[in-house]
This record gives sequence, C-alpha cells and structure tokens, in this order.
Amino acid sequence: LNSILMPLFTIMSLILDYPYFKGNQEKYFLICFLAGLCYDFIYTDMIVINAILFLCIGIITAKLNLLFSNNTVNVSIMAIICIVFYRTVMYGLLLITGNIDLGFIILFRSIYRSILLNIFYIVLGFIITDRISKKFKIKKIN
Repeated sequence: LNSILMPLFTIMSLILDYPYFKGNQEKYFLICFLAGLCYDFIYTDMIVINAILFLCIGIITAKLNLLFSNNTVNVSIMAIICIVFYRTVMYGLLLITGNIDLGFIILFRSIYRSILLNIFYIVLGFIITDRISKKFKIKKIN
C-alpha cells in the first residue's frame, strides 16, 4: 500500500479487450471469470472472489460500452469507474473478513494511486490496439 503506483493491468486489459468480442459477450465474460480465477490463484488467497469481481467488471465494461463510444477519453473513464469499483469492493471485503483495519484514507489513496498508472497504461494500450486493428482490419466495436 505504500507504493506510488498500484497496477491493475489485468483489469485494464479486460477493458481494452471488450471491443474485440463483438457479438460474443459470453466468451468475453468467460475470459473475465477465468482471468479473475487465475488472479485468485496467483496473487491472492481469496479464491473465487476475484473471479466474481472480474466478471462484474466485465459486465460493467459491457454496459458502459453501450453508453460510450470507443475512444481514448471514454476508455479512460471506464477504467476509472472499474478501478473505483474494484478497490472499493475489495476494501469492503477485507474489512468484513477482518483482514485489515484501515481507515478510508487508505482506500482513497489506493484508488488515486491506481488511477495514475492505469490511465497511462490504458491510453497507451488503446492507441496501440486501435492502430493495429486499423492496420490489419480487425473488426471491433466503435
């Protein structure tokens, strides 16, 4: 929690990947769940919790893509919404289970520290994937 930058690259990658699953949301949701399950096994001791959270983030991403067009600013907004959702739910779960006893300042600090690095990552990732999809004529949701 003392790091200036707190990455959530897996979640950001799920946000970037959604437009490429045009017409196949079930497969996207399955990938979200499996990515969360892998995240559980590798990084945390909360088995299935991250799988469910990643699936929820996939659903949020799908709903936000209905509201927003696919551009750098909107993808950044989606990233911020997903970061706030993930950090808040994880903080709440850790409080409920008694794993941590920290104030809300820690929650807000982890959110804004996550936003710094992840916005840079998602903007860079969006620019790269957008250029690649245009160059190779890969279909995606706009």
